[in-house]
Amino acid sequence: MKKTNVNYPHPVLSASNEDYLNSSFDIAFLNDPQIEGDTITLSMEYALSCPSLENYVSTGGAKIVVYIESPVAEYREMFSFDTSENPRIITINKNDVNRKLEIKGYLIATKSLAPFKLPEHNKELVGEIPFNIRPGDILAVSEHFFNIPIEMYDPLADRPSIFSIRQQFDHPNEEVMVDFLSDQKIKILLNTDTYEKYRKLYEAPEVRTILASFFAAPVLVDVLGYMKNANDEDLEALQDKKWFAVINSRLLALNINLKNEESLTRVANQVLPHVFKMSVESFGQLFDALIPAGGENNEN
Repeated sequence: MKKTNVNYPHPVLSASNEDYLNSSFDIAFLNDPQIEGDTITLSMEYALSCPSLENYVSTGGAKIVVYIESPVAEYREMFSFDTSENPRIITINKNDVNRKLEIKGYLIATKSLAPFKLPEHNKELVGEIPFNIRPGDILAVSEHFFNIPIEMYDPLADRPSIFSIRQQFDHPNEEVMVDFLSDQKIKILLNTDTYEKYRKLYEAPEVRTILASFFAAPVLVDVLGYMKNANDEDLEALQDKKWFAVINSRLLALNINLKNEESLTRVANQVLPHVFKMSVESFGQLFDALIPAGGENNEN
């Protein structure tokens, strides 16, 4: 996305070249990104100054899109503007992204355009020969792109973002199992009895932190152990897993090399900051709320 000086086989409206005369295209934010709960809201607008390309947009021959990427989380998505929609409100699940968002605007052809020969083309550069445009070809690249830091949307702060607790039926005698090789999340699998007890306890908001830590901490130690002992081929197979990208980015930020670590419990407490301390504190708060001061029994 940062490489705006790409050579295209046809004229492209861009601030990095002179394919067009007296024309411009850009995207901008109406206000700062907003976060509420699990949702990131982006209010964006575009500005296109080129009558011929504007005509393509209004008649359906091209569309304005915003390409959003979070490289660490391997999140990539494209959002388009309807012909009558400017500005555009874009919403993203905060659990899908990590560390930063990279945002770029494009004008993309939606159908074949031939001959593609516009009055705004710089004839001294592109000549007089008409071009053939295919659906999906880029016609314009926004002048600005954005790198938005999103450390405040830390997926590990909301542990369910990389952990998924599910009921399993295949091994009824196994109270808890873990599967981190088959999915984007680390799946904690509970048998029916354990899961039903967990589900009932989870209904009370004040115990959710304790429950999350209770399962996440020991499972994370298992996962870190696998990562520590995995060979290069095994690690390569994990590259497309969201949980691996999130945990690996945290290890890099902490400058931790698992191969040199003896205590993975200590590492887990850094990856999930103070998870054991938080569990104790949460339990203490719950205990104080349930038990009267001094341990007195109010029953007569």
